Amino acid sequence: MIYLDNAATTPMRKCCLDAIETYGINLFYNPSALYEGGVTVSTAISQARYKLASLLNVQPQTLVFTSSGTESNNHILQCARKKKGGRIILSETEHSSVFSVSNDLKMKGYEVVFAPVDAYGRVILSEFKKLLTNDTCLVSIMHVNNVTGAINPIEDLVKTTKAFKKDILFHSDGVQAFCKVPVNLESLGVDFYSISGHKVGAPKGIGLLYVKRGVHLSPYLFGGGQEKGMRSSTENVAGIVAFSLAAQEAYSQMSILREKSKLFFGKLRDILSNMPNIQWLTGEKSAPHILTFAMEGVRGEVLMHSLEKYGIMVGIGSACSSNGGVGRVAKALKLDNTHYEGVIRISISSSTDEKDAEFVGNSIIEEYNDLVKYKRI
Repeated sequence: MIYLDNAATTPMRKCCLDAIETYGINLFYNPSALYEGGVTVSTAISQARYKLASLLNVQPQTLVFTSSGTESNNHILQCARKKKGGRIILSETEHSSVFSVSNDLKMKGYEVVFAPVDAYGRVILSEFKKLLTNDTCLVSIMHVNNVTGAINPIEDLVKTTKAFKKDILFHSDGVQAFCKVPVNLESLGVDFYSISGHKVGAPKGIGLLYVKRGVHLSPYLFGGGQEKGMRSSTENVAGIVAFSLAAQEAYSQMSILREKSKLFFGKLRDILSNMPNIQWLTGEKSAPHILTFAMEGVRGEVLMHSLEKYGIMVGIGSACSSNGGVGRVAKALKLDNTHYEGVIRISISSSTDEKDAEFVGNSIIEEYNDLVKYKRI
């Protein structure tokens, strides 16, 4: 099997297994318990929080553990302090966990507007500036585009926003950025930042939310007051510890990922350039793990399934887009009708074998040439 959909999810790293056994079977105690076992696992959570904070260059107390990137995004958009009826700015290509919440916010009376992106999915700064108004209360722009891999200029966007009006809150979905590109939350200047564990080799069901010190955020879940009252629910100790271990390993392999990206995607681009009218959706200023293109005459979903007979697994965009998110992004990227349905996303990890690039590329060409014979006219 050649797995090339790492932007959707990643296999759990072996370093997580001991944490799951230790804190799921042996030290299974409730972190809120006052006896020795509870104190022990509570300390493990604190240590994991400290390790993750060091990777992000923030203080540990600014991090809140959640169940996923989706929950983290929902928490911010729903619970950040916002002026009633105020303006909320998103990018046109936000993940469905942000885009779908915007529909709910509209029904609650907020004005939601969308910042245009270029052909690679990167927010156009000059167009973004035009959307800032005195009523703007929240901005949410993803750090790395989950479909194209484009890196948004978050630091510049934050500076532009705060210069216009310093109390506008700024959130960034960092799910595709963490351990793929350098993330220094202190220098980025964001008020909120979301991360997902299973994108870096941690188990599914664990996420992280950064809340800048001094910034108000209401709780999303109420109950026993865990996570300093920000997210009540008995903590997923095994997931939290495993997340910290996976993140440290993924962080240490970022240079390996960059080198593999040059070799794998360089070869793949050379081969796929033989496809007629191919449109590259991944530009130069992109995260190293994603390469996306659009074909003419063949639907991405059809090619994706066709490649399975070779043991090749690729994506067609966001796996969380059952509500039509890929089509929405394709529209934002201004794909013409001949390429609109032909999006393929290939995403690698540090364990991807660069030697597979030639086989993958040739398999795509072979299947495309066969499938294009049956294109709709």
